[in-house]
Amino acid sequence: MTIPEQKKQRIMSLLDTLSEERLEEVADFVEFLCAKHAARQNQYTPVTLGGLWADVMIDDTDIAAIRKELWGVLEDRIP
Repeated sequence: MTIPEQKKQRIMSLLDTLSEERLEEVADFVEFLCAKHAARQNQYTPVTLGGLWADVMIDDTDIAAIRKELWGVLEDRIP
């Protein structure tokens, strides 16, 4: 018998000794553990965008033009 199987067997033996009320508590706890584990698996994993902008060339004049445009928009919104 493997170690995980031994642990399961031990848990099953202990469960046989519990009252119905305590079994409900155990079930709630196990559901909590399952939800907690599922939440970890669903965490955001960043992706690499390698090569996405490889063929785009941006120079200082492009950046200056974009900054000028953005500042113009912001100045229009600030009273």
